[in-house]
Amino acid sequence: MFKRIILDEWANLVPMVAFGVLFTVFLVTTLRAIRLKPDEQKRMADLPLQDSDKPSDP
Repeated sequence: MFKRIILDEWANLVPMVAFGVLFTVFLVTTLRAIRLKPDEQKRMADLPLQDSDKPSDP
């Protein structure tokens, strides 16, 4: 009976730890994106459309 109680507590703890890790990664990524400099934001926004690091000529 004690083994079942201990395993049930671990089974409840794992999703909470996983959520905590995921939330931390999401929060750090969001804060990093907010703190980017404007020129870096522009470069990152154009990243999928550029073939190289050079800015495109308008």
